[in-house]
Amino acid sequence: MTRYAVRPATAADSAAIDTQLSRQADRLEALDRRVRMPRSAAPGGLVAVDAGAIAGHLRPLLVEITAGDELLSFSFPRTVHWQEVVTADPVALAALAAASRVHGAADALLWPAVAGPAFGEVGLEPSFVFALRPPGPLPCKTPVAVRRAWPADTESLVALHEAEVAFHEPHTPYIRRVPGLEPAYRARLQRAWAGADPVEGASVIHVAEIGGRVVAMCESMLQASPAGSAASRLPAGRYGFLNSVSVAAAHRGAGIGRAVVAAAIANLALYGVDGYTLWLATGNPLARRVWPALGFRALWTRFERRP
Repeated sequence: MTRYAVRPATAADSAAIDTQLSRQADRLEALDRRVRMPRSAAPGGLVAVDAGAIAGHLRPLLVEITAGDELLSFSFPRTVHWQEVVTADPVALAALAAASRVHGAADALLWPAVAGPAFGEVGLEPSFVFALRPPGPLPCKTPVAVRRAWPADTESLVALHEAEVAFHEPHTPYIRRVPGLEPAYRARLQRAWAGADPVEGASVIHVAEIGGRVVAMCESMLQASPAGSAASRLPAGRYGFLNSVSVAAAHRGAGIGRAVVAAAIANLALYGVDGYTLWLATGNPLARRVWPALGFRALWTRFERRP
């Protein structure tokens, strides 16, 4: 087995790293034309070297989430994000992974879903999928009343949002309820009730109603992907993002979720979107079946290793 020396990248390494990243981008973007990969590395990072030749690059970025943040429902408090990863040798990747690790922190990597390399060899497993649906209406024939939510729906919406997160807990270690989840959702609702503009990031909520009771909801919002942004995971444009979709347990399987999603998609289309996106947990048994049936296709996979 080849042994690699790992050291900080220098300015002199830039040309070799950028060449490798560009070749990797050509290959992966050819497999999925929706994907945008980095073609050059930011200053810093690590390189794996063998006999003076660069065999791989990884730029670790430690991100810490403060206590009380709702993101702790979906992320570890301290995570080393692997950025600008490139290497064809799993041994070199293992050396880079070992050198980038921070005690007590998780590791995470976002990678094109179409490629599917064996990151399990360095301790990472798939945790989430970022999926994209092209523009266009979602046909729905479910006879259920769907409308925009209003302030009187607040408690029903909070209960549905919490129930959706709770549903994941037996199926995946990557999602859990935290104290910050409810207040963050209530704050988004209050902003929507105050008439905030979706163009400025405000949520839009649609609900399905049966017998005067709210039994499903879809929280959506607009997101922009700037042209020329190396950090964007999407082609340039405006996208409708489905942030939270929940159906009461007693009403699942009847097409009610499809109805609220169809209403959200129709509303977002009024803003001239280039597609619709969402995150789904790989361990969610319903999500793996439902979202592909609604036209969403995996674009990126998030791999993680948690301590």
